[in-house]
Amino acid sequence: MFTLELTGAPLMVQSGSYVASSEEIAIDTRFGGAKTFFASEGLFMLRCTGAGTLILSSYGAIHEVRLAPGERLTVDTGHLVAFDEDIGFSVRAVGGLKSTLFSGEGLVVDLTGPGRILTQTRSTDALLTWLTPQVQRRMPNRSR
Repeated sequence: MFTLELTGAPLMVQSGSYVASSEEIAIDTRFGGAKTFFASEGLFMLRCTGAGTLILSSYGAIHEVRLAPGERLTVDTGHLVAFDEDIGFSVRAVGGLKSTLFSGEGLVVDLTGPGRILTQTRSTDALLTWLTPQVQRRMPNRSR
């Protein structure tokens, strides 16, 4: 869990990371657009505005990064938690088209400052990628 105080500047939050907020925070859903359509995190981001307390969750620790004007950072989409609304961003594939379309893997987001970015140290996609073969290997063969 990560608690932060919003002071009025809008923050874009991955929908799965939002936990709670004080009454003064307005929460609006915002369609991510075609550029995030295949991201495994989903189609929606939340736009959080106002002054008050916001509570986010993550898989792993949350790290805050501050970008200077024009500074760029590339983040795997599975590690992005939130970012200031004024930050420029674009999503792109870094792997093959097949892996991007069918698994959501291979997508990164390029963020351009100035502004704040919140990232998580772990990715649920990476855990599932590792865990699924482990579980399948230990499951008895039910076809007999």
